[in-house]
Amino acid sequence: MDIKGKTVFITGGATGIGLETAKKFIAEGANVVIYSHGATSSEAMSLPVDRALVIEGDVCDRAQVALAIAEAKKRFGGIDVLINNAGVAQRKRFTDTTEAEWQNMVNVNLAGMFIVTQEVLKIMDTGVVETDHDGCTVKRTSIINISSGAGLFGIPELAVYSATKAGVIAFTQALSAELVQSGIDVITITPGSVGTDMFKELFKGTEAHHTPADVAEVIYKTVTGEMKPDNRLIVDSFYHQRV
Repeated sequence: MDIKGKTVFITGGATGIGLETAKKFIAEGANVVIYSHGATSSEAMSLPVDRALVIEGDVCDRAQVALAIAEAKKRFGGIDVLINNAGVAQRKRFTDTTEAEWQNMVNVNLAGMFIVTQEVLKIMDTGVVETDHDGCTVKRTSIINISSGAGLFGIPELAVYSATKAGVIAFTQALSAELVQSGIDVITITPGSVGTDMFKELFKGTEAHHTPADVAEVIYKTVTGEMKPDNRLIVDSFYHQRV
């Protein structure tokens, strides 16, 4: 996909992986919509106003999501790429985890993805293809769901987070099968440890193997087709430390 002039909608885009992804796509000529709790971070607000739309909102609130998507369509004409990046995690032994903590992670990591994807699909073009530089026919629109190595292997004291991220992988596979004739690619990316604020809070004193910019590069190359998913619809070029 030639990303120039396309519009990329990123949830959880105010910090970390989402913010670096927004910067990467803007640098490559795309328009970006950041939809995020705490979207008014100084870095997010400093993005070029002609190419970036920053909207404060909750991925679990369908009315807020619908308004944000309508605003994105009014500003840029539509959405070509959705990146479901918003997520929360808590490090805690499973037996000490409360039902409220479980529900919060399920709400943000799964229900939020469900709501945003449904609303974006209402306006996302289907059945539209482009020809790449090799003369191959490629799909024009993409949904990229950010999972985690925890969704592949499961990590002690991250049982609930691991469960939700495994759910992201299965959701991607099922949705891809439903949209197979639509011209929309649906792909999962499974980062390993990434030096975000969330990782630093969960694993104090531990050095991450990747930076948010590393993940942003993989996301970009996946959208443009430079990196291809495996037969599980997963792009995984990351180091995963098994526990």
